[in-house]
Amino acid sequence: MGLARAKPFWLDEGFEIAEACRHSYLALLVRGAPGQCSPSPLYYLAQRLSVRSLDRFDDGIAVTYRRVSLIAAGLLVFATTLAMHARLGTTWALVAVALLASPPLFARYAAENRPYMSWLLLFALTVLAGAEAAARPWRETGRARRLALAVAALALSLVALPGAPQAALACAVGSLSWRRAAEDRRETRAALAWGLLMAAGCMAVGLYFGARSPCREYDAGPLALRWPDRTGRAAPVLALVWGEGIAGQIGNALLALGLVAAWRPATWRSPNDDDRAPRAAFASWLARGVAAQLVLTLLLAVQVVLAGYYFLDRVFLHLVVCRALLVAVGGWWLLRRLEERAGPPLRTALRTLGAGLAVVAAATAFLTVRARAEGAPVALTEAEQTRCGDLGGTLVVDRPAGTEDWARGPNFIVRLARDRRRCGDGHAPGVRHVVAADGAYEITPDAARSTVPLEQCGRQVVISAGGR
Repeated sequence: MGLARAKPFWLDEGFEIAEACRHSYLALLVRGAPGQCSPSPLYYLAQRLSVRSLDRFDDGIAVTYRRVSLIAAGLLVFATTLAMHARLGTTWALVAVALLASPPLFARYAAENRPYMSWLLLFALTVLAGAEAAARPWRETGRARRLALAVAALALSLVALPGAPQAALACAVGSLSWRRAAEDRRETRAALAWGLLMAAGCMAVGLYFGARSPCREYDAGPLALRWPDRTGRAAPVLALVWGEGIAGQIGNALLALGLVAAWRPATWRSPNDDDRAPRAAFASWLARGVAAQLVLTLLLAVQVVLAGYYFLDRVFLHLVVCRALLVAVGGWWLLRRLEERAGPPLRTALRTLGAGLAVVAAATAFLTVRARAEGAPVALTEAEQTRCGDLGGTLVVDRPAGTEDWARGPNFIVRLARDRRRCGDGHAPGVRHVVAADGAYEITPDAARSTVPLEQCGRQVVISAGGR
């Protein structure tokens, strides 16, 4: 939340709000967000509900505008911790959450008014629900687990276009697991029918909203991946799943072990088994589900390259979840194998060592996120104050000369709020919102009216912009 309060509010975040406010709830649900390349409606429905509840403009607007993403990030951490703790134990739950929250992109998009964090939340829920359902035969799964997987998969297909094939794949993996454990043809038919119908439904949702996308041809320029990769476009994407440094290499080794666990036979629960059998089945099918998502990611990456779309790390942000889950599974699998071959004293030592490393990883992740928030102070231009008469205009230009990196420039939302309070307008009934342009855009007063709507959700907008 501290990072959201300090981070400049940039143009694309304003477009998200404008898109959500421009259409009714029913129109968004039926047609999606027509101005977006990924018009899937779920995020925009939540964003419209959130923004419509705002009743005043103050310093906290940078947080309240972004609260959908902040809530999604909090739920993602909570759900991952809960699921991994229930199945693999506290140690590996802490490891998974530490790997999830430590990448810079996690904090960045948790504090940004974009659909990415909602996509990550639903992707993780679908993969975890799929593993929980697949870890049991169809006859033991129960309606509650199947319903949880169905709801998560449908929501994932409604939040982003890539979510549709991801959700369909998770349902297909579950169907495959049930088929392998079926006792008779009736159970096989029921499991296959459920899985195929769910997969088809998710794909149908994705194809429907994909057909409504206005983006058919792309010209991403230097942000597209061309082969050979002389611009280094692929490196940030690979860094999401393959770490660097000593800690990163340890994580890479555990990730490889997690992939090995995907090929190990899953053990079904029986009355004679202890609680390790269902844990092993969950770990095995979780690894298989994530491995399948990695293969799908390769196919999506090829599509992105062929389409000339932006080959950016945020397009593949779900790889952060994949790495976190695979490393946790790999660590759990390794510790379990070592414990099977160790005596009681060594077994206790191994568990203590694993718990200690997990606590260190979680503490490091927390301190890293905290440092990023504290290291992004609100930058204000103190040398020159905005004249009170200018605060009622349409365009407010407030970018210091020589500022090349927009992230180090002033936060217009907080700046304008302070100036308005100084001018006696801090408690005025007229609510004003700010859309700030980042360094990649250039908005002039002539182009402002055609670039960003001057009204959002029935409220007047003050556009704050700067050139390159």
